[in-house]
Amino acid sequence: MKFRELKKSLTSKIMPIYLVSGDDAFLSGRATRLIIDACQIDESLNLTKYEGGEVKGDGEKLISALTSYPFMGDKRVVLVKEYYPLVADIKGIKSYFENPCETTVFIIANISACENLTKLPNVTVVDCAKGDSDLAGIWIKSEMKSAGVSITQRAVDKIIDYCYADMTKINGEVQKLISYAISKGTVEETDVDALCVKELDYQMYEVVEFIANKQYEKAYACLKEMLTSSGDGQKLFVSLYYYFRRLLHSAISTLSDAEVAKHLKIKEFAVKMSRRQAKSFSVKRLKEIVDSLTKYDEDFKQGKIEPSSAVWNGIFNVLIG
Repeated sequence: MKFRELKKSLTSKIMPIYLVSGDDAFLSGRATRLIIDACQIDESLNLTKYEGGEVKGDGEKLISALTSYPFMGDKRVVLVKEYYPLVADIKGIKSYFENPCETTVFIIANISACENLTKLPNVTVVDCAKGDSDLAGIWIKSEMKSAGVSITQRAVDKIIDYCYADMTKINGEVQKLISYAISKGTVEETDVDALCVKELDYQMYEVVEFIANKQYEKAYACLKEMLTSSGDGQKLFVSLYYYFRRLLHSAISTLSDAEVAKHLKIKEFAVKMSRRQAKSFSVKRLKEIVDSLTKYDEDFKQGKIEPSSAVWNGIFNVLIG
């Protein structure tokens, strides 16, 4: 299930085993907290925590914790973070998954959804991947309302874009905006522009938008500012290279947004943004840019050109073709 479905699910039934997985640390933490709170336990008595390394390869230790009875309560929770058991490890714990203890809720919180775990019975997977812009929008408005601050829709959209729908980063920016706006009572688009930090992906998005609209001076100025602020020309070149590769793949692929995101190991939100932006270029032009950047990358790695030359040659090729 998606994170947004978890709260409703918990009101009807608490499942025996949850695999909370995804690269959004904020959502993963919130999901884990929602499950623990739903169990209504005294955490000092009935919450046991492990790091994955503590129980990996030690099935007896894990099962002992899972089959212990609650103390002065109806349920207990066992939380294991970053647990990726091997096939050999599964043999020692499979019996528990087939017949989990009725008084224990087992939560596994991983960045990646371990395939060995998802194949086991009675596992409820909670997807906490980055990139759910609709959820982000709802959450931003809710946080602002709770703080007694209103926010315009354009400001909400801009926060999501700047943070590339990463809830961990959105949370930080929202708390900053609330502190700033608590006296005046509202957050507008100009406040987001003034206070929020743009993710590198969004900065690249802006650059490519300028290029697509033939605003080359603005694109150059933006790239120059990025290079000056980071002081890392190689990182900027690599970011530009991979950004255009993403545009090309998004433009030519017939797969769904979710499938492309999985294939490229990026957020679904990033694929949606890329497909929208790729329409400003022909596939031929995107391939020319990627081929050119690939050549500069090879020349740099082979020592044929200096890093600074690769950066500026690549930039000018993208700008003026």
